[in-house]
Amino acid sequence: MSTMRLTITATYLGQRIQNVIHFRNPDGSLTHEQCKDAYQTGYWANIKNVLNAGFVETEVRVQKVSGTPDTPTVWPIAGQHGSLSGGGAPSFVAGLIQVKTASAGRHGHGRIYQGGVHGESLSNGVFQVDAWSAWQTYVANIQNYFKNGGSGPMVMCVCSRSDPNTTIDMTALVVPQIFGVQRRRNIGVGA
Repeated sequence: MSTMRLTITATYLGQRIQNVIHFRNPDGSLTHEQCKDAYQTGYWANIKNVLNAGFVETEVRVQKVSGTPDTPTVWPIAGQHGSLSGGGAPSFVAGLIQVKTASAGRHGHGRIYQGGVHGESLSNGVFQVDAWSAWQTYVANIQNYFKNGGSGPMVMCVCSRSDPNTTIDMTALVVPQIFGVQRRRNIGVGA
């Protein structure tokens, strides 16, 4: 078994956005490219359906971080963007995906702040009802692909920052009706 760190880089409204997602490579046999392909099949193919066309993925980086970490492999990505045309939400608005595990406490959960929210997905500061339903559907697809016993080859997990050998498998992905806020993604702030 090994723990894989996938760092996904994208741009949205001129801002650079990075998300880090950890996966358990159950028998350690998946190559970096197979991990990247699993991400694109299980995560990207679903989440792009609720993202604004202005959200463009630019790079996927894969690295084994458990045991003796290896050298990351980096793939530049071209032509991958969200599916929804029209205006986007402000760059600091993020669809929050809560990563739940069977472990209680603050170390037993994670979050993904997914940038590129479509403008029409907002209604009075929360998800518009149909948009929230769509996010829940596509995130459930991601959950079913990456859960333990799911249809994908890897298991999404929460990884300890201090010890990447210690992981807790994801049991559920939840999309709250309230958006997340990433101030460093605001125009003129951060990278």
